[in-house]
This record gives sequence, C-alpha cells and structure tokens, in this order.
Amino acid sequence: MKQITVGLARSIWLFDTNELNPTGKSIFPDLMVWLGEKYSFQTFPKSIADLDQEKKGYVFKTGEFQSPEGAIAVNFSFFGDGVVAETWSSTENGDAFLEELLRSAASKYGLNYRPDMIRTKTYISELTLELDHALSEINPKILRFCEVLNGIFARHHLGPFEMTGMLFGPDTSATSYKPPGLLIERKVATPFTENRFWSKAPFTTKEHLLALEEFDKLLAS
Repeated sequence: MKQITVGLARSIWLFDTNELNPTGKSIFPDLMVWLGEKYSFQTFPKSIADLDQEKKGYVFKTGEFQSPEGAIAVNFSFFGDGVVAETWSSTENGDAFLEELLRSAASKYGLNYRPDMIRTKTYISELTLELDHALSEINPKILRFCEVLNGIFARHHLGPFEMTGMLFGPDTSATSYKPPGLLIERKVATPFTENRFWSKAPFTTKEHLLALEEFDKLLAS
C-alpha cells in the first residue's frame, strides 16, 4: 500500500469553552486578533459580530503552524461546545496545534485551560492511496459476480466491472454520536489499472493508515 495524499485531517475537541474564561475576563476581540496574527491566518474574525452564521462559530482560515515536519497549513474554528482544527497533513498535527493554541492563549490571557477539560476527541481522516490489490480479490465470489455483470452488460460496450467500494460502519442505534464509518472506494476519474482509492474514516490519521494496511494485507492473503 502506498499513501498518496491526505485529503483532510480534522481534529474535534468537545468541551464547554466557557470554562476557559470562568470569571468573564474581557478578552474579545483582542484574543481573536492575537490568534489571527500568531498563526498568520489569512482571514479571521476581528469582532464578536464576525460569527459564521452557517457554522455558528468563529472561523479562522488558512493559517500556519510549525509542526515537527515543518510549517503546515491549518484552519481553526471556535464554538461554544468545542474547537476544531483542519490540516492536510495528519490529525496528530491537528491535535498538536490545538494543544499549543489553547496553552498559548491560556498563558497570554490568564485562561483556565487543562487537558482534562476535554470531554471527547473525535476525528475525520480522508486519504488517497494506492492499494496493492483490487477490492474484488477479497473473495472469489465477488470476482465471479463481477464476471456475471460483465456478461450481462457486454452488449452495452461497458468496461470490465469490479467492486469499486466498501463501507464498514458501527451500530449507532444507542448513541447520539454518528460517525461516518470507514469507506474505501475507487478514486473518481482514475483508471482501474492505477488501483487508486479514496478512504474516509472516523479515526486519527495514524489509526486510519493502520486499518488500511491491515485491509490491504487481507486482500493479499
């Protein structure tokens, strides 16, 4: 398996952000401007009135964070019930950015940040990759069914059929958290011969890659 690109790495930290400022210090809009300048965001809110009406939060777009791998692009959003970082490198870098941002803001403005304030951390990871085997190879019955489809639709002059996607999802009937599941599907507009796939998962980037590596091993076996 070969990783091609990270389409999106979103880190979501859920907690009551009002607890960061329990004594109601007057820190806005100074905090917004300071964050905007500290992380070189190209666009950021400059007043309380700059609430993103669609997202119902404050959105900072196209900033820069110094990760162990060097400078990376980052988006940041601030809500009443949490904070979100989006990168195109890894959720691990997103987590590191949120940790640094919260600690830096707490030090600068005397806020009450503690790691144990975070109730839940959730993730969205999107990757483009090249698998060593076609999805159809997971089971000979799938290959035989593809042959049936090829026979049925031969008169339409279509290309060979293959299984182009798989979705693995959790039972969410007893929880309010509805993660997207692990999706693996052929990348649009690329030839089957390239064996290139797009995958989305509610995991960290590292966990996502581990799951896909195990999946590719199963295809090989």
